[in-house]
Amino acid sequence: MAEVLEVKEEKIIIDERPPVGEERVFTERPPGVAPIKPEFIVKKSPNEETTSTNGDQSKPNKNKRRGMNKKRRNEMHKADLIVRAKTVRLCHSAFRDVPCKFGEKCNSEHDIKKFLEQKPADLGEKCPVFDFRGTCPFSYACRFGNAHVDAEGKQTTKEVDSPYEETLNSHSSTGVLFKIRKKQYDYSKTKEILKAIKENRIGSMEREPVRLDMKSIRGKRYLAPLTTVGNLPFRRMCVDLGAEVTCGEMALATCLLAGNASEYSLIKRHPSEKIFGVQLAGGYPDAMTMAAELIADNFEVDFIDINCGCPIDLINDKGAGCALPTKEKKLFEVIAGMKNAMEDIPLTVKLRTGLKEGILTADKTISYMAKNCRPDLITFHPRSKEQRYSKAANWSFVEPCVKAADGVPFFVCGDVLSWEDYYERLEKNPIDGIMIARGALIKPWIFTEIAERRNWDIRSNERLDLVKKFVDYGLDHWGSDDMGVEKTRRFLLETLSFQCRYLSPFSFFKIVFLFRYIPVGLLEVLPQKINDRPPTYVGRDEMETLLSSPRASDWVKISEMFLGKTPEDFVFVPKHKANAY
Repeated sequence: MAEVLEVKEEKIIIDERPPVGEERVFTERPPGVAPIKPEFIVKKSPNEETTSTNGDQSKPNKNKRRGMNKKRRNEMHKADLIVRAKTVRLCHSAFRDVPCKFGEKCNSEHDIKKFLEQKPADLGEKCPVFDFRGTCPFSYACRFGNAHVDAEGKQTTKEVDSPYEETLNSHSSTGVLFKIRKKQYDYSKTKEILKAIKENRIGSMEREPVRLDMKSIRGKRYLAPLTTVGNLPFRRMCVDLGAEVTCGEMALATCLLAGNASEYSLIKRHPSEKIFGVQLAGGYPDAMTMAAELIADNFEVDFIDINCGCPIDLINDKGAGCALPTKEKKLFEVIAGMKNAMEDIPLTVKLRTGLKEGILTADKTISYMAKNCRPDLITFHPRSKEQRYSKAANWSFVEPCVKAADGVPFFVCGDVLSWEDYYERLEKNPIDGIMIARGALIKPWIFTEIAERRNWDIRSNERLDLVKKFVDYGLDHWGSDDMGVEKTRRFLLETLSFQCRYLSPFSFFKIVFLFRYIPVGLLEVLPQKINDRPPTYVGRDEMETLLSSPRASDWVKISEMFLGKTPEDFVFVPKHKANAY
């Protein structure tokens, strides 16, 4: 068992930062290790170092605890199918008093009384969906159903403080998916644009003035598009905490054009997102132009971003992500086609330093775009495709790229985890703003810290309130029935896993470092550096220790506080193997 050092209340004080020009030196702390106060560090016993996970007194196989769980999606998908097969669901026709469109083939329950006899106990006394909307569309199937049932067992409604606003960009109300799947959608504008590009007369085509001058977002707090975790409930929470510009998760142009419903969920927008963009990825000018036309004509967006920075091989093998800037002609066709198809909607581009580490090509790409197919804003992540997210971002390469942009509004993203990092980078670099990515994953309240220029020593109960807020927003978005509850749980666990995870670059699967939020009151020196590896530590109370845990089993415990016990066959596989121990 690990020995926990005594926690002394009188020492829980935030140390003042050293005066400018002075540094505090801690000789006992190895380089790259977070400066946590000694009273919170956990000492490992000699036996613990040599004990494997199955209790044998032999050295554990470290290779089994390294790298990515590549089969995790399949494992979780199989488990979901088993859980769904065992779950009794109430058909919507039962409480809407309409005929079931599936008839005898429907595998859901139609008898409300019989359903209620089999339904598990409610998860809580209050229904978040009912509180937000004044009514719950999931009726008797809601896992908080008693909150909106009267003494006679009938569904009720109530007045809410502010009128409920439906989620924007809902494909179900526009009929877009129906037209796409039936191949009835009219892409005549795209055909004309692609023809003009082929005949070298695209420059003569007039484009309307953009509705949003991207220079107007200078200095605004910008939440980056985040795959998997940058969902609508997370963005909504970040807006509450001070984010001013948001962008949806990366959507594949080809999947949108195929009518993939799950892909359209990535471009949904909450009414609280005042400046909202959609990010598209693709390597084919025709597909990207058609997707841009589709979004511009049917959905409420303030800008569309081209993903030229995704390092995933699956995306790059199709000519998208980091591979797109390497082909100037295709890049020109994509940008020129999309700009003309989008009419008055701004077009932005996000890219990296290049493909290989140490071979910097972004300045040439940016210069080419500025001269030939000028975007309305450029976001730069100073890391290469090969580098992924390891090592420090190369901020020294920012200024040459800004000069190459020739006046195009320029944002940078990379290694910002505190308000000090944020303003220091703004002051030292001739840029228009900073996009926050991993910093928002590790601590979503970074936007509050930036706005108020302070280190927020957020306590465990406040962090738990944010988890509750995410859960409430998730239930409002994904639903409060059985399926909605489990989907909310999945994304909550993904969010918790991104806040505390091991980072493995390239394909070698050697653990480089663990990034995790460390409470301000536990640090000897502020601010926390994003690449500092934290030693094993305890918090100031049990909940703070639990919220800091890198173990997937502890994340599940946190989810059960708000969403009840996991189903019998529930499986959550963390992205990185080390998190499973």
